[in-house]
Amino acid sequence: MTPLSHTNRRERKKFETRQKITKIAMYLFGKQGFDATTMEQIADEVDISKATLYNYFPVKESIISDYWQKNVKDLKLQILELIQLLPDTKSRIQKTFTKAANELFRSKQDIYKIYLSYWLRNLNNPSLSEKLQSGFEDVFTMIIKLGHQSGDIRKDIPVELLVKYLEVEFLTACISWLSDPKLFPLEKTLTHTVSLFVDGAGTGSRKSKSKIGGKDSAQGSLL
Repeated sequence: MTPLSHTNRRERKKFETRQKITKIAMYLFGKQGFDATTMEQIADEVDISKATLYNYFPVKESIISDYWQKNVKDLKLQILELIQLLPDTKSRIQKTFTKAANELFRSKQDIYKIYLSYWLRNLNNPSLSEKLQSGFEDVFTMIIKLGHQSGDIRKDIPVELLVKYLEVEFLTACISWLSDPKLFPLEKTLTHTVSLFVDGAGTGSRKSKSKIGGKDSAQGSLL
């Protein structure tokens, strides 16, 4: 066996073991609850030592993170194809927000709450923060670039800033819904968020400056 084939086999084995751990752990979390499931139970069910389990996942939350990120990456590929078929920025954002919210947040609320807590605790941890990135920002980047091409997204603001703004707005809408579904119905909250990004919060009723008595006066201004 060549060194390369040996390395490939070892890496494939590690990948399969990681998948098996995640699959069995998620089954146990669903069956008996996250808090009631221990790392020892997971190791026993997977038929590996506890030390081996810790080599793959240092804490239970990291298993949740692995599962969540895989779901996000799979969904990202679907959405990247979908948005290229849509006519404008507003419809692309609406489709992205709605599909992601329904397939991730609505169906996996308990998992997301654990993932979010883990992500926030490690936000300033350089060794983990990058690993916790799902890559979903690629979808928002595509939306902004398509908007540039069609002329309905302004180009004087850095793409990276617009992407971060979209990401934060989406998460804020979903977290608001999770915290108070009656006050923030998911579909309506997402629609309002999309409208705020595309159209802004202004009413369009502010009039331009006009001259009154020889002086400039901003009509409607309280200052």
